[in-house]
Formats: sequence, C-alpha cells, structure tokens
Amino acid sequence: MKKINTLQSFILTTTLFLNSGCFLSSLGSQKIEVQKKIEVQKKTKTHKRVEQITEQPKTTTPIFMPRPISTECTDDITSACQKAPISPNELKAPKISEQGEVHNLHTIQGKPITIIEGRRGFIFPEYENKIVILEMFGKNCSHCIKEIPIMKRIYQKYRNKLEIIAIQVEDKMSPREAKRFIQRHRIKYSIIPGDDATNLQYNVQSTYGWTGILPYTLVIKNGLTEFTYPGEVSYREINKDIHSLIE
Repeated sequence: MKKINTLQSFILTTTLFLNSGCFLSSLGSQKIEVQKKIEVQKKTKTHKRVEQITEQPKTTTPIFMPRPISTECTDDITSACQKAPISPNELKAPKISEQGEVHNLHTIQGKPITIIEGRRGFIFPEYENKIVILEMFGKNCSHCIKEIPIMKRIYQKYRNKLEIIAIQVEDKMSPREAKRFIQRHRIKYSIIPGDDATNLQYNVQSTYGWTGILPYTLVIKNGLTEFTYPGEVSYREINKDIHSLIE
C-alpha cells in the first residue's frame, strides 16, 4: 500500500510539473535559442570578388561568377537597409554611346559626374586611371551610417589614387537636409541623389544581382568591377582589396 501511495505521489508531482510554467518556459527558451541561431545564420552576408563577366543582355540574374568570401553582419537589418527593386517602368529614356548607356549625373555638392556602362563594369571619364568605389546607401540605414567612417578613412588614405561616388537611394533629401547630412558626417566624397540615377541602379540590380540590401558597394578599376560587397564591409577587408589593386 505504501508503494502504491509513493507511485501515485510521483505521478501527481510529474503531472503538475509538466503543466507548470517552469516546464513550458524551458521549452520556450529552447525555441528562442534555436530561433536566434536561425536569425544569426540569415544575417550572414558575402563579400564577392568578381572573377568573370560575360557579354550578355541585361537580366535580373547576375551575369558574373563570384568567388564568395564570408563576412558577417552583427546588427539587425531594418527596412531602411533594404531597398525595393527598380522596375523597368521607372527607367528614363537612356542615352547610349558606343561603350554603353551614359549616365550624366550631378552630385549633391553640385559637381557633374559621367558614368558610362562598360562591358565589364563602369567607365568614369572624370576619374581616369583611378580606382572608383561606387556605393548604394541610405540616409536612414544604420549599416550605411556605420560604414561612412570607413569610407572616409579609405578616401583619405588613397586620395590621389581613388574616388568614392555614393548614391543615396532612399527617399529624396531636400537641399537643406542634404547639406546637414554632409556636414554632420563631414563627408568630402561625392554623393548623388538616387532619383537622378534610377537607370544606374537598375543596371547594378540586373547585372550584379543586387537585391536592394544596403549598403551595396562595388570597387572598379579601369572599367572592370573587381569587388562587390553586399552589406556592411569592414575597413580591413576593403583596405586589403584596394591595396591589392594598387600593387
């Protein structure tokens, strides 16, 4: 009889534990940890070295074969760091040269810049014989803001051999807002309004497979796109890559 009472007590205690918040919360915590691991995996981005570009018509599929090098984004991706794709209906009538479409643009600072689509990258007539960093960024994107000091440092280090063209692809900034943004971050490199460069964004999207993630950066030398960085890039990575192009 004593053994039966002990067994009944054990069953009752176990039942109460299984229905208690402690047991359910322990299951919940395990689910949260698994979910966190999944989210961390989703945040992993890639840094790509362009190995080959073939001559094909524009498509929504990238036309180069990249060599992926892993790099990790440690913060959450917000809606401000993800731009909606450009639709063909948004394109303006293009100006075509023998080399490709010509983008006659003006920086927020008032400087004209010409960007010509080449067969394997872009040509910058004003920056001949220089490496050019072409960056898509957003004024409200936390990753883009974190990358500004890196770009400033790179710009200062390679000033005579490199130029930076940053395209602000989020909502249009008023002249007053743009001036404050440049002053606040002490930016000395060129910034172009995104609504003036819709066709250029579409080219990056269709040629390189840009999905709208911000920032998105290309490193171009002599008309050839050498590196692409989807997402935030560290100073160590981009400095190493640029240094390899100068040697």
